[in-house]
Amino acid sequence: MSWGRENVRAACAALAGVALAGGNVANAQVSKSVDGPPRFVELPCNSTFGPPPTGGITMRCGTVTVPQNRAKPKDSRLLAVVLPVVEYSMPGAQGSPVVFLPGGPGESSIDAAQRVLLETPAGQTLLRDHPIIAFDRRGFSPVPERASPDLGTIVFEPRARRELAVKPLNDSLLRRARELRKQGIDPANFTTLPAVEDIADVAHALGVKKLVLLGASYGSRESLHFMRRHPDMVEASILDGIAPPSATQILDSTYVATAGRAIAAQVVNECRSDSVCVAQYGDLSKWVAKLTDGGGALRRTAQFGTSDPWHTIEVAGASVLSVLGVASSDEGMRASVPRIITELAQDDTVHDEFALRVFLAAAIDPSLQTASRQTAPLVYYVALCGDRPQGEPKAGNRMLCDALGVPFTGPEAIDPVTSAIPTLLISSGYDAQTPAALADEAARTLSNAHRAHFANAGHVAFARPLAMACAALIMDSFLRNPQSDPPTSCIGRVTPAFLPPIDSRSAKPPSR
Repeated sequence: MSWGRENVRAACAALAGVALAGGNVANAQVSKSVDGPPRFVELPCNSTFGPPPTGGITMRCGTVTVPQNRAKPKDSRLLAVVLPVVEYSMPGAQGSPVVFLPGGPGESSIDAAQRVLLETPAGQTLLRDHPIIAFDRRGFSPVPERASPDLGTIVFEPRARRELAVKPLNDSLLRRARELRKQGIDPANFTTLPAVEDIADVAHALGVKKLVLLGASYGSRESLHFMRRHPDMVEASILDGIAPPSATQILDSTYVATAGRAIAAQVVNECRSDSVCVAQYGDLSKWVAKLTDGGGALRRTAQFGTSDPWHTIEVAGASVLSVLGVASSDEGMRASVPRIITELAQDDTVHDEFALRVFLAAAIDPSLQTASRQTAPLVYYVALCGDRPQGEPKAGNRMLCDALGVPFTGPEAIDPVTSAIPTLLISSGYDAQTPAALADEAARTLSNAHRAHFANAGHVAFARPLAMACAALIMDSFLRNPQSDPPTSCIGRVTPAFLPPIDSRSAKPPSR
């Protein structure tokens, strides 16, 4: 589940495109054996590990080598896993290290720390008292030669509905899995539970006995598993955008679409309570009814690029609302919801750039948000196959999992986590990927859970502009006194505004 920035490009064609970016197994650090306990091998902090931080932050870089097959760590037929590790710290920080686990599954922790966490008030506040440890998840790193092995990346460009895209994707995954096994890499060794054990090995290699977990999105699932497996190592946990192991419906199209429609309805109600929005758009409910009444398809004409011809596309109105709700995690998209609804309900042609993206995404699949091109590491598919008995969500069954040769891991992968570790659960009102109800679900078996709900924030609140300052305050207060509920009075003091109607004569199609 992505929570960073996305590049969006509209596309319109009849088939589905799948591309594989080859993985890296030629790294000089490749090994077929792991001797003794895990060790941290310090390396120069060059460009391989990302840009040096500023503001007095020091950076320590290196690798930790762990077994690929944890059930058979001495299997000489398999390459060992080399994990790149970065530790950020500031002078005087005496608190337990924070291990940062981002989403995906499979997102680079090092890149997410540099690109997002360290740029937020939460990251800056944490660093005053705690070192932050980031390491790329086994099987993938966005920087060549940083990790080994690298299982590669899938570029999935659905240009029609998903059922037409699954067959070429299946063929590509089957071919890639065969290539990997010839190189001493079994995709089944790169599921979530082996990755959870990597956290313990990295901590031990760095000499860390007690740590704080910071899990964002799918990283919250890994955090919860670690709390169950290694409770004595965890001082406290902060989870934002909670994906509990028992929530196997996460990322399913139907689930995301339903959550998206609920958020769209919430935004419409917020407009009705906003005097400026009402003055500009009137009662949005009549335009929503026009989009959805009758159950028929909307037929609209649009130009998806300056050099493209105009296309006429049919889309279900309910799908438009689903995409609008999912995309409302982004504050700019949420601010555009009233004018997008109004334009799509009134006009036969689509001009507004955001409306174009929404309409195209709804034509393909309501769970796509507004991206027509998806790039994900292969370990994304592997992790979901291991975590979900029903299989990977794109196919909606275990077809892609069978192509990869990755079975369901077993009951532990989906059992609720019972723990008394102090845990801060942060949820968001505009989150269709991990709705607030999932934080409620996780809290039932966490006897020392504390809640913070940001009604006006999108997925992963601490990274959202309107919520990040308040989230940092709450996180800091929690770590200073993890046995008590942190103060949450700062939540809700900022109400996002809506954008005014657009003049269709000045609207331009998005650049290619």
